[in-house]
Amino acid sequence: MTSPKTTVWILGDQLSPSISALKGLPTSGCTVLMIESLARALRLPYHKQKLALIWSGMRHFAQELRELGYSVDYCEAQPHVTTALDAHIGKHRPSRVRLMETAEHGRSARLAETLKAYGVEVEIAPNNMFLSDRSEFAQDAGAKKRLVMESFYRKMRRKTGLLMDGAEPEGGEWNYDRLNRERPPADHLFPRLPRFELDEITRSVMRMVGREFSDHFGEIDEFWMPVTRQDAECFFQDFLDHRLDLFGPYEDAIVVGQRSLYHSLISSLLNMGLLEPLDLCVQAEARYHEGQARLNSVEGFIRQIIGWREFIYQVYHLSMPDYAHLNYFEADLPLPDFYWSGDTDMYCIADAVNNLRRYGINHHIQRLMITGNFALIAGVNPQAVNQWYLLAYTDAYEWVVTPNVLGLSLYADGGLIATKPYAASANYINRMSDCCQHCKYDHRHKTGETACPFNSLYWDFLARNFEKLKGNPRMNLTLAMLDRRDPKEMKATRARAAQIRGKLRQGARI
Repeated sequence: MTSPKTTVWILGDQLSPSISALKGLPTSGCTVLMIESLARALRLPYHKQKLALIWSGMRHFAQELRELGYSVDYCEAQPHVTTALDAHIGKHRPSRVRLMETAEHGRSARLAETLKAYGVEVEIAPNNMFLSDRSEFAQDAGAKKRLVMESFYRKMRRKTGLLMDGAEPEGGEWNYDRLNRERPPADHLFPRLPRFELDEITRSVMRMVGREFSDHFGEIDEFWMPVTRQDAECFFQDFLDHRLDLFGPYEDAIVVGQRSLYHSLISSLLNMGLLEPLDLCVQAEARYHEGQARLNSVEGFIRQIIGWREFIYQVYHLSMPDYAHLNYFEADLPLPDFYWSGDTDMYCIADAVNNLRRYGINHHIQRLMITGNFALIAGVNPQAVNQWYLLAYTDAYEWVVTPNVLGLSLYADGGLIATKPYAASANYINRMSDCCQHCKYDHRHKTGETACPFNSLYWDFLARNFEKLKGNPRMNLTLAMLDRRDPKEMKATRARAAQIRGKLRQGARI
């Protein structure tokens, strides 16, 4: 009896030979299909380096699969997915197309409907690029109005056995975040990131992106990311060797001109499938046991992967599609132009956006407490902010961006995943960074033309949204401070905020 012809369709964020769609199939028993869709790339003006990373990663992965013995039908620069499907099905005539379930909500169903029009059997294999279980998460969540990452994280620690001493956490505590709030000294020397030789595959992709997507966000010339599994693993080893130990203490710091500090910068590689989450955590844990990295750094790194990353993935799938439209504070300002250009006198934002344009990344504190915080306190529409994060970052996919931006940064879900809004004045930025010393604005002042916009916007945000915030016990102290402020000073502060918000609504420079 002849076995059916099988095509395994692999997407650009599934670049692992361990994906479920390939499991159980002999290398000679299927044809792998991979498609570069120009139409999908044109949906938003995605960062040029994001497009280059995905397509170069896909082309290198196709080579990796061929070396493993797979037959690969790789379709470069197709106008649309259906263009490639027409050609592939006409040539190979599969009776079955197998896909791994997509990380993006609803996309698997849409792809399946497209395939069924060709009269082929469609099989969706479960997504095995995450460590947690959706049905289990949904059962635990029930009808809760607030989902707590910490309890989920502890459950994941027990499940994986990472940093566990029997039934207890290593060192006696589950979370060492209180130790991770230091600011490096002014003369601190940070380790350099490794560089990778650009081969002809990557150069060809870069030329295509520069030519076909010249009006997209960001710059392409300083492409720096690894695009093969081997280079991705070398990049992670460099983090283990040179950055993991001090990752924890300086995790929340911002230093002008430093895009990495001690962060791993592996999220793009992890989200594409070039690295695997449990393997990364096991290697980091080993560095602690070998005495090469302190516990608070290793715990913080592991918490980001099996805690926050998995938690966000689960919240996304539990809450979509309604989650994407939430706007708890009814924020309605347009996204400021400086999110695209970096052209603002607020040095912290200019530095973050200019680095983002140049490299396609910011570390998480810049995203949360600079660009995210400003959008929150200014009252920028959350859907506009969410779309910008989705297109501007090389590691951005809907499943990870939407809950992080709408839930964590903007509190647009009303507190489903954050216990309070991450709103802060210039005082926080000055404490955790060296940005304020370079800035035209004065971080100490709340009123006047030279006062930092973060200050007046912060207090105005609290006043504008007082009724929605007063029921939150974690806001009691802050709102009590608001209540004690001098009425005349508060009036002047809010007038300054109204001036800034007016400029933002008009598209004027600040």
